[in-house]
Amino acid sequence: MAVHLSLGCTDSDIMRPLLNDAVEPDGVELTTIANRPSKRHRRFFEHPVYDICEISLASYLSSRTVSNDYEFTALPVFPYRKFRHSFVYKRADSDMTDLGDLAGKNVATQSWQTTATVWIRGIAREQYGLDLEDVTWYRRKEDDVGLGVPDRFDVNVLPGEKEGDAARRAPVRQALLEGELDAAMDPSGSLFSEVAQSDNLDFLFDDPLGEEQRYFQETGIHPIMHVIVIRDEILDKHPWVALSVYEALCDARDQCLDRKRSPSADLSSTWSHLHDLEQQRIMGPPESVWEYGLTEKTRTELNTFVDYAHNQGVIPHEYDLDDLFVDATLDL
Repeated sequence: MAVHLSLGCTDSDIMRPLLNDAVEPDGVELTTIANRPSKRHRRFFEHPVYDICEISLASYLSSRTVSNDYEFTALPVFPYRKFRHSFVYKRADSDMTDLGDLAGKNVATQSWQTTATVWIRGIAREQYGLDLEDVTWYRRKEDDVGLGVPDRFDVNVLPGEKEGDAARRAPVRQALLEGELDAAMDPSGSLFSEVAQSDNLDFLFDDPLGEEQRYFQETGIHPIMHVIVIRDEILDKHPWVALSVYEALCDARDQCLDRKRSPSADLSSTWSHLHDLEQQRIMGPPESVWEYGLTEKTRTELNTFVDYAHNQGVIPHEYDLDDLFVDATLDL
């Protein structure tokens, strides 16, 4: 008899074969719910409403510090990756040109624990020599896992806001244009359209695409944003579920990548096939770009992120990667 489980995830091309039932885990009758990451993550960390869930990598690491309060364990499945150099913005009249120029500036971030901003702060420190303690940070919302921010970092609520979740109440755009902020790290992409539509905002980098490509060519890292977790109660009752779900997630990824091999796969984007070809020339075949399992590549990416998270106080100590994932998946 099949086990009935629920999955909460993003409606992304790499997860869609599970959402539309083109892929089903063996022995599992899966109910899938697609929703926005910010809503899903907050709900799941407050109460695990799904048996299986796509969540933030940084918040997952933070949850391992108080694992008795967050009883779920990750599979080495990484359905969302993103370079983040192109998600840092400034006023168009600013003379800043890279992340090192953020020293002494007022900079908006999401929560301190947001995976994307942990990556970009880590890259700023490692690649551009930015001392993160030399920046006045303004967060837009509270962390999903409330461990607090070390006192050595100057982290404040967004200008003009009261203590609390300021994400919906104070547009970062307004604070940038009025000079209360010098730059903003905005992984939500809400400022992205502003760059095209306004003469007042711009990317921090003159060539953000070139910066992201250079970063990959120098490091081989394609930043991991999300992992998939399963509630420990399910793993205890049905330990075989871990491999069944892992294999289904791999199948969903493979279907997605197979579909994208066709030049007519994305009819709404005129040049997508040429962009995909250029990506492959720089990053290699899609299978290596979207690698699952604890491979040499993914271990390097994860260890880099663990180092960044520890340096920024997102986690109190570094982790052995084997302690973060379901035992049955460690050698896949």
